[in-house]
Order: sequence, then structure tokens, then C-alpha cells
Amino acid sequence: MLFQLFSRIKFLLSSTNQHGVHSPFVFNFVIKGLYKKSIITNEIDKYLELNSLSKKEKKILSNIITYFNVKEFYFNTKSQISTLNNEFKLLYFRNLTEEEIINSNLLNENTILIFHQIYKSNKSLKLWNNFLKKQSNIVSIDVYYFSLLFYRPQQAKEHFKIRV
Repeated sequence: MLFQLFSRIKFLLSSTNQHGVHSPFVFNFVIKGLYKKSIITNEIDKYLELNSLSKKEKKILSNIITYFNVKEFYFNTKSQISTLNNEFKLLYFRNLTEEEIINSNLLNENTILIFHQIYKSNKSLKLWNNFLKKQSNIVSIDVYYFSLLFYRPQQAKEHFKIRV
């Protein structure tokens, strides 16, 4: 609990809003997606894995789904490797583990990886940071509640911490 409190304070001190973002891709996502006032979509209620999310987490996830027009959720990446095509897919990871980091090499331009609760423990935060160091051509967006990964070969590797 103490780790989560210090992580939250550290996040708030190091994060920014749309004014600190210099990437057009991320700026548009923040303005038109994350900061958009919207209602929670019914998409989230269809999945049992998402029932435990707080109201704020559901709103953030709903904004992500709406902005990228995500049609498919995957919670088990092992069974979905061959079904990835040109529509936006959302791969959702509830708790960060070593196995999930290894399996997250499924990044392509139409896949969004969302990791929930990377600030839950020191171990999960270290796994997240190690993963970011190893990957290339990725853009990561950390909104404290969720951390998103995008494979963007046309963009330099960048990491953004956005307050929502």
C-alpha cells in the first residue's frame, strides 16, 4: 500500500497533460480520446474480466475503445496470435507477469497492449521498465491506471506519462 502511494505521488510529479506532448499521434489521442467527456460504453460490461474496474478506470478504458474504434478484446494472447488482422485489437493484461511480457511481442501497428496496475508492486513496475528498455519502435503512454503500448515504426521510441 505504501509503495502504491509513493508511486502515485511520483507519477503525479513526473506526468504532464496535453501541453507536454510533442507527438501528433499521442497529442490527438490525449485530446480526442482520453480527455473527451463521454459515457461508459456497453463494451466494457460484456467482459467479466473488466467487472472489477473502478468507475474512473472504466471511463478511461471506454475512451480508449471509442477513440480507436476497437472491435475486439483479447485476454488470452496465446489463443489469438493467428487471428490478428488489420482492425484495431486490444490485448488486455490484468496483472503484469514475466510470462505476459514475453507474450506481448504481438505488437503490430493495429494492436494496442494495455497493462493494468503496473504500479501495484515494485516487481511489476520493474518488469514494465525492463520491457520498455528492450523494445524498439514503440510508443508507451502511462496514465497510472493503465499503461498502453503501440508499435509505431514511423515514430521514434517515446514514453509519455499523462494525467487523467
